[in-house]
Amino acid sequence: MPHYTTTTGLVINKKTIRDNDLLITLLTPELGKIVALAKGAKSIKSSRISSLQLGNTIKAHLFQNQNQYWISESQSLTSYLRYPKSLTQHNLLFYFLEYINLLIAENQQIDGIYQISSNIIQAIEKENVKNYIKNEIDLVKLLGFGVPPEIIEYYQKSEFHSCQKLLKTFLESIVEKRLESNKLFK
Repeated sequence: MPHYTTTTGLVINKKTIRDNDLLITLLTPELGKIVALAKGAKSIKSSRISSLQLGNTIKAHLFQNQNQYWISESQSLTSYLRYPKSLTQHNLLFYFLEYINLLIAENQQIDGIYQISSNIIQAIEKENVKNYIKNEIDLVKLLGFGVPPEIIEYYQKSEFHSCQKLLKTFLESIVEKRLESNKLFK
């Protein structure tokens, strides 16, 4: 039976299908990771296109029938692109969004993931490297992968560059491929 729901979500992926439709991946507090179709969202007349940008936190009105979601309306609660960002900030955001999308299965709900993900995006916006890495470590732990001791050691010594390099290598070993966003910087 079809039903409507409203949720808050982080836009973690988007893909154009057909000419004016978008397939949006949201990370939500209560539904987990979901994929929803935004029909006509790329149309000039659509008011949803600005809210459906990567890294945004949105309020989405969803229609669900069987296992498919449709976004009927969306509104930005926070917009990642509101203020100018550095190339490093953009790359960290794309890197984070890429691996979170790969590590969490569709329709998987894990308590705490949404909040940690929000904290990571806020740390990127504020250029708070220590907080970014702390939340990234917390995320990996919460997902159940454990964190190699050398990552913790570098973090405790405030050697954030080395810690981040080890985290990237560790995450790539989990997803078993090189992340595309890594091509932007080393």
